[in-house]
Amino acid sequence: MSFKTYLQKLGNGEGTIRQKLNYTIYFFNWQESEHLQIETVRYNDLLNFIDYSKLEGKSIKYINSTLRAIRNYYDYLKQSNPDLTNPAGNLYLKGTRHKLPAGIIDYKELELIYEAYPNGTNREKRNKVILGLLIYQGLTTEELHRLKAEYLKLKEGKILVPGNHRRNSRTLELKPFQILELYEYVNEVKPSIIREIGKVSPSRKPNQINKDRINEQLFISINGSENIKNSLLHLFKEIRKKYPEVKNAKQIRSSVIVYRLKNFNLRQVQYFAGHKYVSSTERYQLNNLESLKSKLKKYHPLS
Repeated sequence: MSFKTYLQKLGNGEGTIRQKLNYTIYFFNWQESEHLQIETVRYNDLLNFIDYSKLEGKSIKYINSTLRAIRNYYDYLKQSNPDLTNPAGNLYLKGTRHKLPAGIIDYKELELIYEAYPNGTNREKRNKVILGLLIYQGLTTEELHRLKAEYLKLKEGKILVPGNHRRNSRTLELKPFQILELYEYVNEVKPSIIREIGKVSPSRKPNQINKDRINEQLFISINGSENIKNSLLHLFKEIRKKYPEVKNAKQIRSSVIVYRLKNFNLRQVQYFAGHKYVSSTERYQLNNLESLKSKLKKYHPLS
């Protein structure tokens, strides 16, 4: 199996694979110039590689991306040589800039928003189920799109959230009221939406509706589309009429992660969020946020 095939099996897209191959070639060129064998490269050698990359004017982001590609390459080699040491296993370069999670909403307010959301029509019932998964499970919009009914374990009170090359899969607990609402949605609301699709949009040609996809997906639009992007836009537009501080699903997820970090340990929250690296979770920690905010306030030119 080639390194490219290995990266494909990890779930990397074509663009990412192309970049990682370029990063490893950059590393190979350095390794050869240093007369090092791949099997004998160690942690200290990579420190020298980092210094070399800095002297070449490579950014911290570029160097970290190269280190990730090197980690992947050594993991690939370990499949045929389990005793091989991965010199980049725990090597990360600090100093990359991360955007500060903005507009954090108090968790109690999120719960009030959920409780106040109506559930009279099929559209409202679907939206309330979606809103619950955003607030109580911290799902991303991408994950909402990929959910299938088979991922629901309602008897166990759990939901499976599949992973990809960006996030790990995880199994999350559902709130008791979510179990009831999801049961109603799967068995009554969604079948009703599917039955009404033709009536709601008579101009829509039957071959424009992907019946297999809408039957498979957990959430679909009222007009029969498997893409719920517009449904989410309308949902947040409706919420903002009463709660203008609520912007989008990403803001809700950030707020949920910040809340959970106050009440659970770092590794538990990393699993909950599906973060592949604990550093992704750490940037949501409240003490880090408050430190960054105070620095911004202290050193901002208009302060």
